[in-house]
Amino acid sequence: MTAQPADLFAAHVPRYTSYPTAPHFHPGIDHTVYREWLAELEPGLPLSLYCHIPFCDTLCWFCGCHTTVVNHYAPVSAYRDLLLKEIGLVSAALSPDHPVTHIQWGGGSPTMLKAGDIALLMRALRDHFDVTKNCEVAVEIDPRGFSQAAAEAFMAAGLTRASIGLQDSDPTVQRAINRIQSNEETARVVTMLRDRGVASINLDLVYGLPHQNIERFRRTVEFALSLEPDRVAT
Repeated sequence: MTAQPADLFAAHVPRYTSYPTAPHFHPGIDHTVYREWLAELEPGLPLSLYCHIPFCDTLCWFCGCHTTVVNHYAPVSAYRDLLLKEIGLVSAALSPDHPVTHIQWGGGSPTMLKAGDIALLMRALRDHFDVTKNCEVAVEIDPRGFSQAAAEAFMAAGLTRASIGLQDSDPTVQRAINRIQSNEETARVVTMLRDRGVASINLDLVYGLPHQNIERFRRTVEFALSLEPDRVAT
């Protein structure tokens, strides 16, 4: 927005998006080492599980997440099968006394999954892990094309928190980042989730995007607040 933040945004800095962080991984980290890490977890330690769905319908040009654009569902189906196998392998490597208190769905766009696959994967998680009764189930949602069927499937999976990608509501900024999303689409999804009883709704904003300025971002923030989210993340 000003000269100083612009300089900061251009700086090359680490991205702490996972733990262990990327520099910890190298060709010597194989399945044996991974199993050892899992086995070393303290007995009784509560766990959070993260399910990454690395697919999108379109690529947002600001995104640094691990994802790819697909034009048909076959790669998603193949990945679903591998994820089911991984669920079994990870649970087998853990001692059985780890309660799972959080399940996070991210991507990519986990809302690309078909309703049946959402149910299948969540059932596998509950079958293989000690998912607690009050487990938080959170999902990242791309409002563009988010369907009633997907909403119902995630609700049946125990959805308690939704993070909705808003990023910026200004059309000029949206065109610059290849993410065209109307305010009506965003509001529709918020209403859909509220009507189904989702208790915690988060709106994700991004600042430092091309063509953003104070006035445009102010309008984005005002729109976000008009939806009465429980949290706004930047």
